[in-house]
Amino acid sequence: MYNDNTNLAYDLSLFDTDEETERRRRQREEKKKESTKIKLSEKKSIGRNGSAVAALAAVSFVAVIAFALLYSKVQISDYTSMISETKNAIEQTERENIRLQSVLDGMYTLDNVEKMASEQLGLQKTQSSQITYITLNTEDMTEVAKEDSNIFISITNWFNNILEFLGFKS
Repeated sequence: MYNDNTNLAYDLSLFDTDEETERRRRQREEKKKESTKIKLSEKKSIGRNGSAVAALAAVSFVAVIAFALLYSKVQISDYTSMISETKNAIEQTERENIRLQSVLDGMYTLDNVEKMASEQLGLQKTQSSQITYITLNTEDMTEVAKEDSNIFISITNWFNNILEFLGFKS
């Protein structure tokens, strides 16, 4: 018994005749033709049914995206112009505020107040004969209360103070 543990396979095609080889080649060619016919017919049916719809969908999708981008650019442009106009209005208002503040500060100078008081209100400056000085006694005065000499009065006062502290007397 011969045991060959090699991985060699026999090439049986070497033993085939030319007729058999030719027949197998023709079968392979026919299978290739049939498979290409099937593939072509499948491609034609797919092309006829889906490609026009798919192309239309793709074109409409691209158009919608382009329109959305264009619309967003227009909106950005509008908002940018609105912001610049508002900034200009704010700057003009601030300049006007500064001008009016300077006019207001000029109206309340001491000379303008004196002029307005004398012309519109009829007030006059005081004269030395109209001024009267008052002197007040600024010395500190303290009065000392008489001390109670009686012990019973002191105890009564102490007891009354405790009751007042506790809230029984008001």
